[in-house]
Amino acid sequence: MSDYSIVENPSAELWDSFWKLSHEGNFFQSFEYGEISKMASQKTRIARFSITNNGKPIGIVQGTFTSYFGFGMTLQVICGPVTNIEKKDNLQLVRRLVTELEDYCKRKRIILSDIWVLDSWQLRELFLKMGYASVGKINDYVVNLEEGVQKLWENIHHNKRRNIKKAEREGVEIVQSRSHKDLETFCLLHEASAKRDGFTAVRRSWFEAAWRIYTPELSNLFLAYWKGKCVSGVYIVTHGKTVYALRAGSLAEGLKVRPNELMHWNAMKWACENGYSKYNMGMVDEPTPTEKSDKWGIWRWKREWNGNLERIETFDKIILPKYKPILQARNLIYKGIRLLK
Repeated sequence: MSDYSIVENPSAELWDSFWKLSHEGNFFQSFEYGEISKMASQKTRIARFSITNNGKPIGIVQGTFTSYFGFGMTLQVICGPVTNIEKKDNLQLVRRLVTELEDYCKRKRIILSDIWVLDSWQLRELFLKMGYASVGKINDYVVNLEEGVQKLWENIHHNKRRNIKKAEREGVEIVQSRSHKDLETFCLLHEASAKRDGFTAVRRSWFEAAWRIYTPELSNLFLAYWKGKCVSGVYIVTHGKTVYALRAGSLAEGLKVRPNELMHWNAMKWACENGYSKYNMGMVDEPTPTEKSDKWGIWRWKREWNGNLERIETFDKIILPKYKPILQARNLIYKGIRLLK
């Protein structure tokens, strides 16, 4: 490890040069994700580290945290650290990057380190040895696009194909947009879904920040219109060879004509035609929802795309134990505010 150097707060150019060596996408470890997070909330701070060999980045990690009363609460790292070297040296690099994060937490008075790691990276034993506790698992749902549009069509469940054709017969039209007015429409759709289905909507400031930071080539809206009215929308961004369907929204009045199926199908076709290999449809609980459970409907809808579950495990470590009561108090207040809403 003596030939390696740690760079704190590396430039965008250095960060992006790491990703040019990788075909995989990882939106949550992109430089843009950190910048979006900062722009969307004045309280959000970013921790970034790169490890280099002869000036070339071979590993990176990025986390976000919020500060209150001089303390950082939780440093959250989603799908990191990431390295691009052979497996035999990978554990050493990950350990070094995580150690740098922990030292950073101590300097910035951040109480908890919370790191989400893909199971396929085989890092569980390392995190446990470093004193982290496994606190949960969740899945990413990813549709493979590598074999092209025709194979994708053949692979999806027959019920999906039927619903796509139904939407077309009913006159649903799909529009791809980079209009700010359409962004405002999408936010209304997303908020309507949140109110109807009981989840917390992403703040408009986050979508506005993503709209400003991401170029038109890397982010788009797909909107579904029925009888002249926008009834459904999905906000997508790209990183590497992956398209991320970050958030969606819809009006209840349009669901009967299946606009969501046609909208996502058009987004997937666009992704295939532009050389992307994966379509990430977001999180699914682990274990997956069972029939009659609250989240069964959305899981049944997703799984008909015949994608793959990519399991993620969450590891937590209290970095500053004596300040843990502050974190607990803040979490209780936050929970109370959410209940009042």
